[in-house]
Amino acid sequence: MDEDLPRKLADFDSKGYVIAPAGYGKTHLIAKAVQAASRRQLVLTHTYAGVNAIRKKLRLLRIPSSQYQIDTIASWALRTCLYFPKTSKWKMEHPTAKDWANLYTTCAAMLDRPFVQHVIKCSYGGVFVDEYQDCSGEQHGLVESLARLIPCRLLGDPMQAIFGFGEQPVDWERDVYPNYKLLGELKEPWRWKLAGAEDLGQWLNQARALLAENERVALSGQLPKGVRRCAVDLNDFTNKKRLNVFFEFLNTGDSVMAIHSGDAKSKNKTHKLAQSLSGRFSSLEEVEGKDLHRFIKKVDGARSPGERLRLVIGFMKSCCNAVDGVLAAQTKRGEEGKATKTTRCPEILKVANRYLATESCEDMAALLGVIRDHPEVTTYRRDLLNRMMGVLRTHEENPGLTLMESASWYQREFRRSGRPLRHNKLIATTLLVKGLEYDHVIVLEAETMTSKDLYVAMTRRAKSVTFVTLANDAPT
Repeated sequence: MDEDLPRKLADFDSKGYVIAPAGYGKTHLIAKAVQAASRRQLVLTHTYAGVNAIRKKLRLLRIPSSQYQIDTIASWALRTCLYFPKTSKWKMEHPTAKDWANLYTTCAAMLDRPFVQHVIKCSYGGVFVDEYQDCSGEQHGLVESLARLIPCRLLGDPMQAIFGFGEQPVDWERDVYPNYKLLGELKEPWRWKLAGAEDLGQWLNQARALLAENERVALSGQLPKGVRRCAVDLNDFTNKKRLNVFFEFLNTGDSVMAIHSGDAKSKNKTHKLAQSLSGRFSSLEEVEGKDLHRFIKKVDGARSPGERLRLVIGFMKSCCNAVDGVLAAQTKRGEEGKATKTTRCPEILKVANRYLATESCEDMAALLGVIRDHPEVTTYRRDLLNRMMGVLRTHEENPGLTLMESASWYQREFRRSGRPLRHNKLIATTLLVKGLEYDHVIVLEAETMTSKDLYVAMTRRAKSVTFVTLANDAPT
């Protein structure tokens, strides 16, 4: 990093941007620039994981909290509109997905009011906006309104622009390059340098340059230490060795992430692959938790205790292997059962009968838990199951809420606190791993990925990357 760049950003008084590739010290740059600033800075990003990462770096550098305010763009816009309810005419405290675009437009319009402008100018000496490639058009409009009031510095990497929006995402060629001044470009791959993998970092730097020009990265010939290619068809179920590439990582305590591209079809592949691996690798869910809310809606709409029990069993089958083998026939039919000498798991039957009688969330949680903990059962969608258990805990702590209301409450806290991951062998899509880092990455069906998906996937780790392709000579 240019040693003068933090000071340059801190002193800059207009509209500028920094190109910041993944792993090149962007978070450190933001923190040092905030430290060098003479007035309090507003730091905006997209996720609470991003907020926590920047806050951690600021605290590590012992920068006083009075020197900054850090938030997601969404939360800051919502809080600002609610702070001026008569001006904004915004009353929704918990917007749904379809409301956010309108919120950003409302907040941007409110920043045209002189007294609101006065508050902003008195509150902040400037604004940093992180991960700018992930902004929607409406979010860009809000940032433009802020940039007319206080110095604005954007940090991002167009090569990581993989999020899709209902509306058009920010276009760097149209929205950024002509209107903002280039303040610098990070060129040192610190993530790999600090991990003792400098050759890997330099190779990734060269790969980035190729991908930015829509050229392919050749995986044949000499590859640097930490990079390898594995030719295998993961969908060839006749090949008993097709999953060996995953088994090789099981004896290490390092974190490992296997990554598919971000399309809907690939999301289903992550679950099926985790199921094939019997939970040794666990698949991640999208932040919105669509499958979770779909299940809860069905449970709320069930017309009988038996139907509700069958739904719970179906949910467990979507999260775990070998569920059928530990359930009594009556339980699987949604009926009360009687334990006999041939009943394999009488403790599960007992809890299932109790849930049929009470239909309580407490007994639903007990049933989910006793099935999950059976030695024969393996969980491959831990993220989904853990979130459901979290919803049930929320309901137990707030008995006045409906189950769906508990799910909404839990979802809001989940967004704020981030995803708790206790399992360190995971499978996900590029959309879910952006901004995260792992020791090793397995890039799945690499030759089918777009340049940007591939770049996001291959830069998530510090020690090694394995490309899984269909053919030995497949370029990516």
